[in-house]
Amino acid sequence: MKQNLIISLFIALFLTFGAGSVEAAANPIPSTSAPSTVSTASGAPPSYLQAVKTLQENKYGENEIKSFVYQIFSLLDRHAEISQLLLLFADEDLDMRLPEGKVASHQDFEKWYAGIGSKYQSNTHTVERIDVQIPSKGDYRVDLVVHWQALDREGKFTSFRAHQQWKIVDGGGYWPRIVSYVVEPAR
Repeated sequence: MKQNLIISLFIALFLTFGAGSVEAAANPIPSTSAPSTVSTASGAPPSYLQAVKTLQENKYGENEIKSFVYQIFSLLDRHAEISQLLLLFADEDLDMRLPEGKVASHQDFEKWYAGIGSKYQSNTHTVERIDVQIPSKGDYRVDLVVHWQALDREGKFTSFRAHQQWKIVDGGGYWPRIVSYVVEPAR
């Protein structure tokens, strides 16, 4: 009886709010959304007007790019399937400079990722600082400091504070794509 009530309630909600709400929940960043236009006579400060203009001119805003960065680290922390990660990195013109070496393609990325997976049993990334710049349409720059910690296969703990610089572009799909990912020791 209770189960039938729950199913009936779900059906009623679905009929009331429609499939669009279900789609919105699965894809919280509709690709066609943009803030409404803002008049310069509104009395708003220039920083606000610039932020709205940036949102109107780009597929992603600062918070969406920050969310993307955290999503990448979440996938790396969980040792996600390689197919989930490859969607988020450009294949052509990929420029990754990592402590383990250079990565210039999906094939290189797969080798690097397999090496990390065979060396470390677990790892975490803690973002200490993140700054997003959008210098031109579809061009996103991320400057961040990350504290990486890991336990290798022999049980030895290691830790590294890294300064990272990413260049991200519109990916043509839901998420953008990383084209440049440079890691160096943080100061």
